[in-house]
Amino acid sequence: METARLRRARHEPVQDRGHRTRRKVLQAARKILVRRGFQAARVEEITKLAQVGYGTFYKYFRNKQDVLEAVMEEVFFQLNEASFPARVEASHLEVQIRDGITNYLRTYYKNREVLLALQPASMISLRIRRFLSDMREQDIQWMVTELKKLGQQGWRIQGNPEVFSLVMLHTVEAAAQDWITRRQHLKLEEVAGTLCEIWFKTILPARPARNPSS
Repeated sequence: METARLRRARHEPVQDRGHRTRRKVLQAARKILVRRGFQAARVEEITKLAQVGYGTFYKYFRNKQDVLEAVMEEVFFQLNEASFPARVEASHLEVQIRDGITNYLRTYYKNREVLLALQPASMISLRIRRFLSDMREQDIQWMVTELKKLGQQGWRIQGNPEVFSLVMLHTVEAAAQDWITRRQHLKLEEVAGTLCEIWFKTILPARPARNPSS
């Protein structure tokens, strides 16, 4: 599943060396973001930690907000890659749901420090709010499409597909956020298992009835 691009006109490296340099800057920005927060982070700190000059930084990023948005985009790309299968298979839906939710939570926890640091940024930056909204809407529309495909195969999922998708996806997102902020005493398996049961009880009973064997 491809993510929406937050950045439209930024120069992207074409050589391996450029990709490695850009990666160094992103890794440094990630550390500074966690250490200092979105508002306090400075380009000077990022370039110093990455051991690159200002000219190199501005070759790939326009300003501080630009590179920190790139960090955020990378994290959300990882979340989508971890949770959404390339193709939904009705015959393996239970396994795909379990793997998707478990991998999402594992990736969310791995990036928890960055995600916590980015929460205040959504209140400051209109671009970040729009990005988050676009990402959520893209996820919803992806699930709506897959639900319609299941419907064409005889699945009878009740309710409006868009509302259904919004509620189900928001449930996982909200649980993950609460887990890393208030309930880190819970094990990943406990959170994933409970979310899976909610999804299973909501989706799996809608599967077509099997014809009795003759």
